[in-house]
Amino acid sequence: MKQKYFSINVWILCGVCIGLIVFTFILVVHNENMPNKINQDRDNLLGGSKTVLDRIKPIGQVNLGS
Repeated sequence: MKQKYFSINVWILCGVCIGLIVFTFILVVHNENMPNKINQDRDNLLGGSKTVLDRIKPIGQVNLGS
């Protein structure tokens, strides 16, 4: 009877380990291409002919339309 409980516990432990491995793999694969997207977005923002002052100027403006 002890052998049955031991084998059930081993299978449960294997299932938990496989679940953690799959979860870790999905988490890593999902975030693998994030730096490329960030660099591409950054290059698009900074690649224009605008200067730093042209990009900062609209931040402090308040438009009061009537």
